[in-house]
Amino acid sequence: MYTSRQQLSGICLIKIAYAFFAVLVFARFTSLGDTGDYLNGEYLERNNLASTAYLMSLIGAALGNIGSYVFSLILSVWGMVYLLEKAEFSSGNIRLVFVLMLLPSFGVWTSILSKEVFVLFSFCLCTGGLIDLLSQRRVFFSLFQLLGLALLTFMKPHYSVCIYLSALAITIFRMGFRREILLALLTIALLCTVAVAIHYMDLIYEYTQIIPLHFSANSSSTRTNDFWLNEYDFFTYLPAGLPVSFIGPTLFEALAAPKMLPFFLEGIFLAGFVVFQCARAAFHRGYINVLSLTLVFTFTFALLIAHYPFGLFNPGSAVRYRSGFIFPMCLFILYIAEENRRLLHTSPAG
Repeated sequence: MYTSRQQLSGICLIKIAYAFFAVLVFARFTSLGDTGDYLNGEYLERNNLASTAYLMSLIGAALGNIGSYVFSLILSVWGMVYLLEKAEFSSGNIRLVFVLMLLPSFGVWTSILSKEVFVLFSFCLCTGGLIDLLSQRRVFFSLFQLLGLALLTFMKPHYSVCIYLSALAITIFRMGFRREILLALLTIALLCTVAVAIHYMDLIYEYTQIIPLHFSANSSSTRTNDFWLNEYDFFTYLPAGLPVSFIGPTLFEALAAPKMLPFFLEGIFLAGFVVFQCARAAFHRGYINVLSLTLVFTFTFALLIAHYPFGLFNPGSAVRYRSGFIFPMCLFILYIAEENRRLLHTSPAG
């Protein structure tokens, strides 16, 4: 047991405090997404087990307000503790992890009945599985981790892609290929991805015209679709759109609506954290860790691209959707960064 009783108590207190804050304070300034609808059983008339909204309403109606919040807190804490157990961080990194837990959007959206709670839980199980593969504790996901992967694939299939790609990358690496071959495979994979994207350009363009329709035009924070007007705009706007969709509110939006300022600052902090830790993971003293560099692409970059279409049109949605994956994402990057440094310091050439 690597998570001490004191750390567990701290995690529980943070989540409970944010649950009260979400209901008593945060809800006065903005809507708590679909939480109210889930608690009121708003989507029960769908009667469709393939609908995530129906299942969330089923939980809300069955457990009631208090039961739903308690259930959400248990699920959230369980996933976070599970991942921390797998990562086995030092005391210095644990303090950084607690800083991540205190970030406002993550604290709010993963402490109430929301899809983000289920994404967080399942993503933590899957990321724990990746750590098991990296540390060679396992050669395959456990049944519990596979259940987490199934849940993540059901809730957010576009997010689950990074888990499948990263597990495949780790498996190939464990086969003992030389670094040069792995770099060649990574290059070929990237070129194939570009080729597939070009081949399905028409279909991608069709989806880029549908996605903006899912965001309410009546919302004051919804951005006008000036981004994807032509066939190639999804790709040409990617360098600018990726950070915008990840960070959430822009500086101008935060200044125009001060309630967004904490989330803008949070987004800037997280963007800096991700870039810095990815650099630490892939490079150290002129040495390239090929596996870590590959995982930066298959895990981090793939996840950011998956989030890009759904975080671009509304800063509030960007922040909320991000809260489901940001904790396991940051912990996984931190883990491979620390492993990179440890391996280089213990190797004869290090």
